[in-house]
Amino acid sequence: MAGNLARGNDLNIGQGWVLKLVAFLGALFLITPLVILIVFSFNDSTTLTHWEGFSLRWYAAIFKDEGLWISLKNSLVVAIVSTIITTIIATMGALLIGKYNFRGRALFQNLLYVPVIIPEIIFGVALLALFMLINFPLGIVSIICAHITFSFPFATLVILSKVVNLPPSLEEASLDLGASRWQTFKWVVLPNIMTGVVSGAMFAFTLSIDDFIVTFFTAGVGSSTLPLKIYSMIKYGLTPSINAISTVLIVFTVVALYATDKLQKSTRIGKKFKIALASGFLVVVLSLIVIPMTMKDNKTVNLYNYSEYIDSNLIDKFKAETGITVNIDYYTDNEDMLSRLRMGVTGYDIVVPAGYMIKIMKEAGMLAPLDFNNIPNNKYIKNNVRKLEFDTTGNYYITYAYGFIGIVYNSDKIHDPISSWGDLWNPAYKGNILMVDDMREVYFAACKKIGKPYDDNPEIKEAFAQLVEQQLHVMKYESNATEELMKSGDAWIAQTWNGAIQKVCESDPKFKLCIPREGLLFFFDNLAILSTSPNKKNAELFINFMLRPENSAANMKKIKYAMPNEEARALLDSSLRFNPVVFPELPESSKIETIRDLGEFNKVLDKAWTGLKVR
Repeated sequence: MAGNLARGNDLNIGQGWVLKLVAFLGALFLITPLVILIVFSFNDSTTLTHWEGFSLRWYAAIFKDEGLWISLKNSLVVAIVSTIITTIIATMGALLIGKYNFRGRALFQNLLYVPVIIPEIIFGVALLALFMLINFPLGIVSIICAHITFSFPFATLVILSKVVNLPPSLEEASLDLGASRWQTFKWVVLPNIMTGVVSGAMFAFTLSIDDFIVTFFTAGVGSSTLPLKIYSMIKYGLTPSINAISTVLIVFTVVALYATDKLQKSTRIGKKFKIALASGFLVVVLSLIVIPMTMKDNKTVNLYNYSEYIDSNLIDKFKAETGITVNIDYYTDNEDMLSRLRMGVTGYDIVVPAGYMIKIMKEAGMLAPLDFNNIPNNKYIKNNVRKLEFDTTGNYYITYAYGFIGIVYNSDKIHDPISSWGDLWNPAYKGNILMVDDMREVYFAACKKIGKPYDDNPEIKEAFAQLVEQQLHVMKYESNATEELMKSGDAWIAQTWNGAIQKVCESDPKFKLCIPREGLLFFFDNLAILSTSPNKKNAELFINFMLRPENSAANMKKIKYAMPNEEARALLDSSLRFNPVVFPELPESSKIETIRDLGEFNKVLDKAWTGLKVR
C-alpha cells in the first residue's frame, strides 16, 4: 500500500527532459576531453591536437622508453603488494565493524572517512613527516606503506557493504550444524562477501596505480612510479606520447572500475576471474624475486634529473663500460628538487640544478666539492663558464647545458619586425601572446622593457605595473604547451626557452627567433654532487663519462640544448653546430646575465607574482 501510494504521489523528479539534458551534457563534458586525448594518441603529428594522419608511432615510442618501463614496473610492484596487504587488513576491519559491537565502534568507522575528506596533499606531507621522524628510508617500501594507509579506508567501506548485508542466520545455522568458527568463516562468511573483497582489492589497486600526490612525498631513490615519470615529462613540452600513456591508463582504469561494479552486483566469482587473480598473484611473486636480485648490485649512481634531459643510450653505454648502474629519478623544477631534499630525502648522488640553485644549495651545505682528479674531462669545458657568479670558486659544479629565454613569433601573423622585449606588450597581438609561467623570467622581461636592472631594486612596482598592463593582452602564462599553441595558430608570439624555440622553428619556416636588443637571460644547468652522496666516486666517474666529447655530442643531439664543450660541438652536424637557436653566442663571464637567487627579495617578488596571477 505504501509503495503504491508513493508511486501515486510521484513528483516525476528526474523524468523531465531538462534534467535529462543537463545530465547528458554534464556526462558529455566529462567524457569529451578523454575521447579527444585517446583519438590524438594515434596522431602522427608531434603536437597534441594538430592532426597529421593516423599513426601508432607514439605507442611504439613509449614501449621503447626504458625509463617508462622502469616506472611502470615500480607502479605495478607498489600497486600489487599494497593491494594484497590492504585487502587483508580491510577485510578484517570490515568484519570487525560489521559483526561486532565494541566501545568506540562508531568512532572507528567515522575515522575511515578521514582520508576521503582531507586533501591528499596534507595526507602526503603527514606521512613524509612520520617517515622522517622515525628515520624510515624512502623508497618502494615507504610508498607501499603510504598506499596501504590511504587505500585501506576505501577498501574497508567497499567490503563493509557486503558484510552488513550478510544474514546472521547463515552463521548461526553453520554453528548449529557443528562447524567451528574458522570453518564458518572459511565456508560461509568469506564466500558470501568475496565479491566485495575482490571489489575492494580492485578499487585499492586502481587508487594505487593512479596516485601521484602521496607518492610524490614518499618516494625515494630508484622508486619513481609511472605518474611521477609522466608529470616530470611535462618540463620539456607535451608530445602525443603523453596521450598514448594516458590512453593506456584510462583504458586500464575503466576496465578495473567496470569489473568492480560488476562484482559489487554479483554474488559469486567466475572461473575466469579466479584465473586473473592467480595471474596477478604470480606477478607479485616474480616481482618480489626480481627486485631483491636487482638490489644486490652495489655499484650504482643515483641521478636526480629532469625527464628527457639525458640520452638513455648513454646510460646503457656507461654500464657496459664500468659495470655501474645508473638509477634515475625525476623532478619537475628546481624548487621541487630542493623542497624534497630539504624534507630529508636522501640517497641521491648527482643533481642537475640551475645556477641560482647551486648558490642556494652550496650555502646550505647540500653540495660536496668536486674532486677534479677524478674528472679529467673537465678540460673540455669552456673557461668562461667555469667560475660563474653563483660559485666563483668553480669547485661545486660543472656546467651540463645552457640556453636562454627569448622570443619566437609567427611571421605569417606578425609582419612588423620583432626586436625587443617590449614587443610582447604590443596591443595588436592581444589574446595571442604567451609568457612563461615563471616569475623570474617574466619579471626580467618587464625590467628590460623599462630599462631597469634585474635585481633587488625599488623599481618592482614599476615593473609589475607594466605586467598588469600587459596582462590585458596575454593569452596565458604557459611553460609547457608553447609549441602546441604556436603550431595551432592560437598564439602568435611567445616568450620561451631556446629548446622550445628550436622545436617550433624546426616544424615550419614561418616561425622566427628574436634575440631582443636589450639582452638575453641565460640559464645554466649544472652537474653537482650532493654532500650526502653515498657513491661519490662513482658519481664523479659518471660525470667524467658524460664530458667525453663523443658522449656530449650524442647527448646534445638528443636534448637539443648546447653544452659548453667545443670538442663535442665539432662532432655535430653543421645544421646543429651552427644553429644560433641551439648555440647562442656567450659573452664573457662578467657580462653573462643569468637567473639569480635574489635572496630575501624572492619573497617580495613571489608576493607580487601571486597578486598578478590572481587578478
